[in-house]
Amino acid sequence: MHEICFDRRCIMLGAASAALMWVCGEARSAEPGLAQIAASKGLLYGSLIRLSSQSARAGYLLTDAAYAQMVARQCSLYVSVNMFWKLVAPTAAKTDLSSVDRVASWAQAHGMGFRGTPLVWHHQTPSWYDALPDRAAAVRALEERVRTTCGHFAGKVQSWDVVNEPILTQGGADGLRKNVFFEKIGPQYLDIAFHAAREADPKALLTLNENSIEYDSPNHLSRRRALLAVLDGFRQRDTPIDAIGIQSHLATEYSNRLDQKSLAGFLKEISDRGHKIMITEMDVADRGSPSDTGARDAEVAALYRRYLDVVLDNRAVIAVITWGLTDRESWITRGDQKAFHRADGLPPRPLPFDDEYRPKKAYGAIAAALESAPGR
Repeated sequence: MHEICFDRRCIMLGAASAALMWVCGEARSAEPGLAQIAASKGLLYGSLIRLSSQSARAGYLLTDAAYAQMVARQCSLYVSVNMFWKLVAPTAAKTDLSSVDRVASWAQAHGMGFRGTPLVWHHQTPSWYDALPDRAAAVRALEERVRTTCGHFAGKVQSWDVVNEPILTQGGADGLRKNVFFEKIGPQYLDIAFHAAREADPKALLTLNENSIEYDSPNHLSRRRALLAVLDGFRQRDTPIDAIGIQSHLATEYSNRLDQKSLAGFLKEISDRGHKIMITEMDVADRGSPSDTGARDAEVAALYRRYLDVVLDNRAVIAVITWGLTDRESWITRGDQKAFHRADGLPPRPLPFDDEYRPKKAYGAIAAALESAPGR
């Protein structure tokens, strides 16, 4: 694959005619992008970005000039999944971070912050880790994973998703998920990972990232309590942590479960403990919305706005990150998750831009929420 020049002149000269029209339109637009709107309030706006792919459907930085231009204009924070542990270390003998280097270099060249995610996640653990013979070996491998990755990018990363999704109250142990790290090391794996991250990259924000804590439902409420208990335990043991990441995968069919007062109270409990908050993987599944595109987009936009209005009212929230910019690249539109399938068979429309990179009502809702947020 050949490299593509990403400065404006190269884009103008080398892109296909359709992309050229989009890029020129973006360049001439007098309206600020989401990154600029967020910055005016002391916030970051970012997205999951994919560097490259063999898929012809999705837009990617190295193969789609229009997509690259949109990312550079709309985002101040770049999130990549290129550093999954099983991707960069398929064997215990070698870690290859070259693909992540390309991500970090692109973000740096465009003045964007780079969020590293995730360092420790049970869904992306290499198979060789499962086969380690004892606790001591598991601890050494975990520390090596964190120190090698954080040390390689030390000083270049805005925040690290140190541990992802450790909470599980239904079938868990004292609120923690019985994942491979818990089974091999015990609950101390959390402290080990955060200490190793702080030692290797002292300047980056260290984040625990969690899902299913957004709604006012029994499961979500119990997970909130478990998360706060983890934070209290960290404080007692002097374990370093700076922020909580709230994934924020929402759905219109469950919009009645969003209790703004309850959510605001939970966020206050986090911020009262002295922690920052990041909205890390936001999107809205529209399975519960009508077939009519206008009505569906309106419901999606309304949920974005309701959620962001309460979230951004808390000044401890420093960033909003959507799990993709366009409907082309969303995990919701891939079709492999039955929970996202619509009864009418229509493709979902979960993100700020549609398949053709046109802003939707969701974009307007996010922009309006950012504009209305109190300054940091």
